[in-house]
Amino acid sequence: MSAEAVLRQARHAEACGLDSVWLFDHVLTPVTLTSRYPYDVTYPLAADDPILDPVGILGVLAGATARIQLGTEVLVAPYRHPIVLGKLLATIERFAPGRLICGLGSGWMREEFDALGVPFAARGARMDEYVAALRTVWSGTPAGFEGSAYRWDPAGFNPAPSMPLPILLGGHAPRARERAIRLGDGWATILTALPDPSLEGSLQWLRAFRAELETARDPAAFEVLVCEQPVRFGDRPDPSVPLSGPPEAIAAGIAALREAGVTKLAVLADDESVARLADEVRPLL
Repeated sequence: MSAEAVLRQARHAEACGLDSVWLFDHVLTPVTLTSRYPYDVTYPLAADDPILDPVGILGVLAGATARIQLGTEVLVAPYRHPIVLGKLLATIERFAPGRLICGLGSGWMREEFDALGVPFAARGARMDEYVAALRTVWSGTPAGFEGSAYRWDPAGFNPAPSMPLPILLGGHAPRARERAIRLGDGWATILTALPDPSLEGSLQWLRAFRAELETARDPAAFEVLVCEQPVRFGDRPDPSVPLSGPPEAIAAGIAALREAGVTKLAVLADDESVARLADEVRPLL
């Protein structure tokens, strides 16, 4: 991952007419990783692999693009204070009005929390307050906050974002899904990490979440983001990859995901595949 590649891909996606580009988050990669990766795959990064800071990239892309939305899938919120993160994102949004989407998660890598001096065991409790804390910072009026993890006296944090930033909450555990439904503007999930990442397995997972959502709130006002979904063009579909095969098969897979409640789809694709999605798949939807 290089600065040049990030700029090229974001500008290419915008030129092809895609809606958004997405960034993932880690502050470090341990030489010896003892934390369990919470998905049924091997953690793909080594200690010498580069990881650019997503908030920094948001600031760059706010000036390097004109239309496309910029989102995070997801920022590890508990090791960033909500005042600091809220101020950063509000500042960037002022240079890209209405284009930022704030995806947040509780994190899974204990080594990061230990290095930053933030209690790993308390990250869930911090997440329970984080959305309200961010919205307080973004309220546009002087305000204080009183919680178990975060508290401050009334203060001003202007300028607020030009409009409310959507907050999508990630996580696969039941508590994380419940938190997203209760507090967030949407939910972020990774289908490739499911025990059954096929199209049918993914649809079962999404429909189960949809059932949870419908018992609590109106699904029409809630985003469901699928993160890091591979796209593979070929002569025939790969049963293990929901978006694979010729354009017609990929379009059918996207349509099935949409029918199951997906509102945003962040794909892993090279520049050629992005262009083919725009030129060959999109007209079929």
